[in-house]
Amino acid sequence: MMKPEFPLLALHQYPKDPYCYFIEDETGVAHCNLSGYYSLQKGREEFYDKKGAVWDRTITLKRSFGPFQKLLSYFYWASIPIENEWVITRAYSLDELKERVIACVKADDDILTQFVEEAHLLELVEQCRHFADIHMVLSNAIYNCEEDESLEE
Repeated sequence: MMKPEFPLLALHQYPKDPYCYFIEDETGVAHCNLSGYYSLQKGREEFYDKKGAVWDRTITLKRSFGPFQKLLSYFYWASIPIENEWVITRAYSLDELKERVIACVKADDDILTQFVEEAHLLELVEQCRHFADIHMVLSNAIYNCEEDESLEE
């Protein structure tokens, strides 16, 4: 079974509301809540790796749930173990990835842009030369903005 090399940039395909986030290691995709599991069955997401490949995954629950357990799981079980089956769907170009990230930044509701202005973040994404640059820019915008001198205007 093939597995991607982490980190991965997960991009969700919701036409009116695209968003993205990084998955730093395999533990980030080993569990989800049942509500998340069902929404992932409906929604489309792609995972971009640093080697230029786009991955898709099929997720399955590691255990079965009866109707009453499903109802309870929405309230009591924070996360449940899942299995991921990964498949490379295609290669991507850096320009494609930057375009997709820019769409996410423009649609953002103060997650990516909570500590940095949208225009400045868009400028930084445009300047990225490879996947690692995008990872650094988005991670610093969300988590470490006070330590990143490139975000100062």
